[in-house]
Amino acid sequence: MQTRALLSAIRQLSYEKGIPLEKLIDILADSISKSFRKKYKLTPNVKIEIVKDDLKILIEKEVVKTLTDGNPLQITIREVHKKYDKNIKEGDRIFVEANDKDFSRSEAIVAKQLLAQKIKELEYQAAYEEINKNLKDVHVGTIRKRDEKGNVWVEFEKAVGVLPVNYQVRNEPYYVNKRMFFLIMGIKEDPSKTNIVAILNRKSPLFVRKIMEKEYNEIKDGNIEIIDLVRQAGYRTKVAVKSKLPYLDPVSTLLGPKNFRIQNVVNELNGERVDVILFSDDPKVFITRALGNVKILSMDLDYSNRIAKIVVPDEQLSIAIGREGYNAKLTATITKWKIDIKSETAVRRKTEEREETIFEAVSVSEDYNIEEIDIKNIPSNFRK
Repeated sequence: MQTRALLSAIRQLSYEKGIPLEKLIDILADSISKSFRKKYKLTPNVKIEIVKDDLKILIEKEVVKTLTDGNPLQITIREVHKKYDKNIKEGDRIFVEANDKDFSRSEAIVAKQLLAQKIKELEYQAAYEEINKNLKDVHVGTIRKRDEKGNVWVEFEKAVGVLPVNYQVRNEPYYVNKRMFFLIMGIKEDPSKTNIVAILNRKSPLFVRKIMEKEYNEIKDGNIEIIDLVRQAGYRTKVAVKSKLPYLDPVSTLLGPKNFRIQNVVNELNGERVDVILFSDDPKVFITRALGNVKILSMDLDYSNRIAKIVVPDEQLSIAIGREGYNAKLTATITKWKIDIKSETAVRRKTEEREETIFEAVSVSEDYNIEEIDIKNIPSNFRK
């Protein structure tokens, strides 16, 4: 048997798959035992020892006076006394090194198949554990390819993930070999349990929340609390915060000098604007802060309909509303108030037939039919 080559192959396998060598040796011993059972209907005890750069495969055999036909797990007492130990008696059981007769080519093929199957099971379990451990959290991965449907396939340390088109941020670059954070939303397995894939997301507000939790110890430790976070992916995020410590200013702490600290979050979001807002129980104060750097001439609150009626200077109307109305919509979402913004001139005219200016909360759907993702045939060139 080419045990030296076998040991070299197992060591290489251990390195590539990240499976401890001792674990692979145990699997090999079990595979050899099962290959015997498959051929002889007998299950031997097998031990494998590493001696320098070689393997010793030891099989337990019963010491007998005369061999029984077809039983490979017996050894004559005469052979034992000649090769091993003269103190061993008939009926004893000893481990002896396997020879070509014990471990023929057919047993080797079966053992190899069983070993490959067991390694596949271990890989599956390791992938499941990595995905499950990071479920609803962000995990860094490497982009490997984009398929014909536009889904982005990502490689983690032990698992595979897919970023569906609906969970991608528009115009965000997904280059092959680029390392990025991904929010792990769920797990998809095929019925045969041969493939398992993490369902990823970079579009969700939860993605930004988890990035901030990783970036700031103050949030992780609970000294700064994220009250709410709303997002229009690729354009703007608004996050309302408050401090649990009287001496800690949450806004300046998260922004840092010249917005230095928030820059890592912005970079991960590929330049998306992040507004950090100090939370207030006073609706007028909170709405004012949420709108951002806008001069508010007046604000009236309609508590029965929960509408904030706001008047701003003419030149600041577009700033207050934002591109496609998203500044006003995100303000409505985070404050839980409908936002009615008008310019000073429009209010002065008191025009009855005027354009609707009430902005309501943005709804973000996290639903996606993951059954549309085909994981039966993960591309063969997916991994390095």
